[in-house]
Formats: sequence, structure tokens, C-alpha cells
Amino acid sequence: MPNTQPEYVPITREELKKTGVKKPDIVLVCADAYVDHPSFAAALISRMLIWAGFSVAIISQPDWKDKEGNDFKKFGEPNLFFAVVPGMVDPMINAYTPALKKRSSDVYSPGGKLTRPERVTIVYSNQLHRLFPQTPIVIGGVEASLRRFAHYDYWSDTIRRSILADAPASLLVYGMGEYTLIEIAKRLRYGKKITEIRDIPGTCWEMSVAEFKENPPEGIILPAYPDVCDKQKFALASKLIFSESGILIQRHPKTVIVQNPAQKPLTTKELDRIYDLPYTRKQHPLIKETVPALAPVQFSITTHRGCLGSCSFCSIALHQGRQIVSRSDESVLKEAERISKMKEFKGVISDVGGPSANMYGCSCKKWKDGAPCKDKSCLTCKNLKNGTERQLELLRRIRKIPKVKHVFISSGIRYDLIPDDEVGDEYIRSLVNYYISGHLKVAPEHISERVTHLMNKPGKAEFDKFRKRFDSLQKGKEKKQYLVPYLMSSHPGCRIEDMVGLALYLRENDMYTEQVQDFTPSPMTLSTAMYYTGLNPISGDKVYVPLGSEKRIQRALLQWKDWHQYDYVVSGLLKAGRSDLIGDLVPNRGIPELRPKSKKRKK
Repeated sequence: MPNTQPEYVPITREELKKTGVKKPDIVLVCADAYVDHPSFAAALISRMLIWAGFSVAIISQPDWKDKEGNDFKKFGEPNLFFAVVPGMVDPMINAYTPALKKRSSDVYSPGGKLTRPERVTIVYSNQLHRLFPQTPIVIGGVEASLRRFAHYDYWSDTIRRSILADAPASLLVYGMGEYTLIEIAKRLRYGKKITEIRDIPGTCWEMSVAEFKENPPEGIILPAYPDVCDKQKFALASKLIFSESGILIQRHPKTVIVQNPAQKPLTTKELDRIYDLPYTRKQHPLIKETVPALAPVQFSITTHRGCLGSCSFCSIALHQGRQIVSRSDESVLKEAERISKMKEFKGVISDVGGPSANMYGCSCKKWKDGAPCKDKSCLTCKNLKNGTERQLELLRRIRKIPKVKHVFISSGIRYDLIPDDEVGDEYIRSLVNYYISGHLKVAPEHISERVTHLMNKPGKAEFDKFRKRFDSLQKGKEKKQYLVPYLMSSHPGCRIEDMVGLALYLRENDMYTEQVQDFTPSPMTLSTAMYYTGLNPISGDKVYVPLGSEKRIQRALLQWKDWHQYDYVVSGLLKAGRSDLIGDLVPNRGIPELRPKSKKRKK
């Protein structure tokens, strides 16, 4: 029988004793502060393990600099294993800006203080292995998931080995791993050794080079490390990882990494179970300073998992999968009702959505037979059943809940998923009237066709069509609402003239954005492969890659109203041969001495 859920998962020995447990089955070690909210991995995973009948304790933000390792020894050796769950955001992206400058705060830490090490999984795993050399260590989360094979590391400008070759872990869980961890825990409880667990979907494991030579497993062989440092071979490895769904194998000098096929997508019932658990939606009471990341999501609701988009630069589809799994309407409504009864609730549900809010309810009959088609985009496929009407009805029902005054969609939408008919018109009208306050977030990322093609994003025509539909609903309104476009600079394939064109597009359409993301090559994405190799891994075509000071210039061109960016804006216009625009974009200032200061990338 499942254990009784505690108010909070224990983070001290005293709390553990109160649950009647002397020694936990599993100890989760997390670099985020423990916030008991389903948007935070440690809370979600630990409550699911407790639901499955295992006792769990959390070591939150241990002092990794302590040579004695006192925080890591807090609960002693667990019955089954340690689970290293670094946090909600990749630790290197959390530590550095795209310009490779150290960040000054961490929103997942009390008071925004910097507490976590770089490369959290390796640091925590080494500490645990030193202190408990016989205890299995299972690693997971975004950091491990995206580094399961040899990968390009932007922060050192090198190809690094699989994280399993660097961290003394027994198994790696990739993707959304709640049920995978439960299966590992069950097998260990019933006597299996961790080294015997080699067949669970959604895991990676190691075998010795000698065993591989004697008895190689069946599967697709990726270019080995360090051979994969060659750019042609890296592009090939990236293509295989992206397109193949079976067993993948990559040899390293001292070990061989084997990836099992991904876990099957959850059912609606399984997803409901995860979000129906009794989260307090608060930080642990022993954490005295506010954890900044909680406020924006405290009264938000996740409706689904997965992303149809497969944007080249994004890791969501790599982590959650391309197939959409939606919660039942009843489960979402129950969560909204629980939120409405919290004494801290002021009547506003800040977000109802997921990776893109209007992917809720999307389905395809082919998903029942397996993964989405390899060679087709779900977004343009006639077999995709759109969930627009279902989402609208769910939002209407949430608005009717007592004490709920406003329901917003702040996680953004895919405008290319909105039907081009009366249902789509009603959807946009409803957004404007009920579900946005002053602005709606959308992510065209760019308007240059060659850039959006490499991004795997819809082009300018699709965005123009949506923008005009949205603007038509603003006529006669006392208070105009605005589109807030998320845009990206320095993506592979993007040249300065593309950014000039985007800046002019914004000006001509009375748009301006501060939401400019300078492309950051995160591990395992296709865009990162383009950045490192200068090749499109899928087609093999050469791709232009902006580097050095050009990255700074490209970003500045979208922030031309900011006088701090003036030198770079002018420099970009001159490089693009558009000195005629200097007076338009930065009037009455002339041409200053140009002095871009960005560091050049190492050769």
C-alpha cells in the first residue's frame, strides 16, 4: 500500500523520525531549495516515490565545499539509492549568461543567493560516492538527460564525454523520470543489484570495454569519443540521436554508454495521478528567505506534457517528448479548486498551460501505435486533432470556480496551431477578452526565412497572419493589448542583415521587445550541433555561425532604443551596408567610435 503523504517531504532527521522512518529508502539530493510545488522536480519526484510505497528524504542545497560532507551524511546511507536531481534549470545556463558572464543571483535559491556548484551532478555524485562507495547513485534531470552522450559544452568550448563517464553513477534516467525511478526502486527492493538493471526504458547504463568486445549489445553505434570531436562525425552523431528511437551505443576510452529506448508516454490517468498529489504549493517552512522562483508559478496549473514543435534550439521535446499527454479536465479543475481554497490565493490563476498552452488536448490516432512520425511535422499534419475547443471549455469552467477572479495564460501559445476558421477566431477573441492582461507572449523568434527554417519555426507569413488577426480585435478598445514577441539573436544561419531586417520589421509594425534571447548552445540540440560544426546535421549543408563580437552586435540591433547599445547598433548597420538607417534607428547621434568588446571564441 502507498505510504501516507506527509505535509512536507522530510529535509531533517527530526522530520524523518516524525514519519516513523529511521532510514529512508531513497535520498534525493537537489541543488534547488525544496519548494513543495509540482513545478519543482524534487517535490514531484519525491511525492510520486512516496505514493509508490517508498520512504524518501530530501537533501536540499548541501554545502558541497565542506570536506567532511556533513550535509550529504545527514540521513546516512539509504536502503536503496541516492537520486541526484540537480534542479529545474540546467546548472550551467543557470550560472552563466549567453555572453559567458557569471550571473549574480539564483532564483531557485533562498534570497536569490548563489549556492550551487557548476556541473552539479558530477560534484554531488563524487561527494556521495566518496562518503558511501557501496551505495547506488541514480542521476537524472535536465543536466544528465541532455549530456547522456558525448556533447558540445559551450562553457569550455570543447566536446565533453558522456556525464556517465565523468560521474560515478550507476544509472542515468533521461526524460521525465517519475515512473522510471519507481521501477528502479521496485527492482532494488526485490533483490536486484543495480548492475543487473539494464533493460528499463528511459535509462542509460555502462558496460566495460572488454564486455562490449566479447558480447556487444544490438543497437545503433554512434561515433565514439574522442573520434566524435571531429565535426563531420559530431554532425552524424547528432543526426542519429535526433532521428533514431532504438538502442544507441557510444564507446568511450574506458567505458561504453548504452541508451535504452525512451519510456512510453504516460497515460492521462498516470499524469493525473502526479498532479493530484497533495502539494502545499509553498516552500518548506524551515527555509526562512523567499525563494524567488515560487511567486510566478505558485498559483499556476500544468495541463499537459510534451511539445509538438521540435524547435531546433529547444530541449523540451528532447526531455518531455513530441507526443502531447493531456491531463483530464476533471484533474485540472480539482487542482484549480484546491488553489482557490488556499488562504494566500488572491483570485488570480497566473497560468494554465504547458510548453505551449494551446497544445492541451491535441492528439493523433497514430500516437497509440508508437512515437510521432519521424519524417513529418505534427503541426502541419492532417491527422493531428486540434485541442482548441477543449482548451476553451476548460478555461471557461475554471473561471466559474468560486473565488477565481481571473485566469491567465502566461506560458505562451503556438499561433500556428490556432485554426484558420471561426473556432480560431473565437479562441483569439477569448484570449483578448479573458486570458491575457496587457500582453500576449508569442515566440516567432525571427522573420528571416532562412533563419526560421533552421530553427524549425514557422516563417514571417504565419506570424503576420496571426498579428493581423490579433490587431483587428484591438479596434475600439479603450485599453489596447499588445503582442510580446520572443525573439532570438545569433542563431546559426543568422547574419547581421537578418537582424537589421528584424529590427525594421519591429519598427514598421510598432513593436518593440526586451525579450531578446541571445542563442545559447545547450547540449544535445540540433542548433548546438550547427553551432559547433557549421553544418546542418539533417541535410549536411553548410551553415553560417555568428561568433565573437557579432553576437553582441546582433543582440543590440533588436534593442536599438537602449542607448547603452548604441555603438553596437551603429556597428551592425555599417557591417550590413545600411548606414542609411543610422539616422532612423538612432537619430541625431552621428557615428561614434566603434569599440565592440566581446571575447572571441577560442579556436
